[in-house]
Amino acid sequence: MTNEEKAEIYHNLLLKHDKLDGRVADIKSEAAGKDLNKEQLLEVNNLEVQKAQVVAQAQQLFENY
Repeated sequence: MTNEEKAEIYHNLLLKHDKLDGRVADIKSEAAGKDLNKEQLLEVNNLEVQKAQVVAQAQQLFENY
């Protein structure tokens, strides 16, 4: 894999991470300073897991190639 291909994949992972982070921020803003309800907490936790998976993929990108 070339450095350009790695850079493109890494860029796509960053975009995905940013989108997930934005969704987390949207959910938290919906709560307007109040505690998140169970539904919101579940969604935030799911998104945080997805963000961690994206970070792991980015790390693997540079470990494996």
